[in-house]
Amino acid sequence: MSLEPVRVLVIEDDPIDFSLVKKGFEGVDAPVELFHCPSADRVKEMLEARACRIVLLDLSLGRDTGMDVLRSIRADARFSTLPVIVLSSSTNHRDISEGYAAGANAYVEKPLTMELYRRFARSFVAFWVDVAVLT
Repeated sequence: MSLEPVRVLVIEDDPIDFSLVKKGFEGVDAPVELFHCPSADRVKEMLEARACRIVLLDLSLGRDTGMDVLRSIRADARFSTLPVIVLSSSTNHRDISEGYAAGANAYVEKPLTMELYRRFARSFVAFWVDVAVLT
């Protein structure tokens, strides 16, 4: 495990949902820093400024769509290999297929309980922090 924190940009317009993600990670003993990006128009700015190495992306971002954000990230050579995990309440097969086709590295249904958010955070850390090699 890396000693330097893994910076994760959470693109989520709902402050309550961001709070649930944050609380899920609070119980995990791992070097993870979460940064909240509440709107699509600040994504690239925050990726650059925070040097984030992973993105958690909601598909529903008010006037913008997460799919558009995902395509924009993938179209930018600076972020084309950045791991993007869609974290969405949608389990629609079309959304899932479109997410992977647009370049998502994983598609995860938003947890329904706090315990499931903690389980998600532990699983996230087990793979993306402890196992995966990030650029």
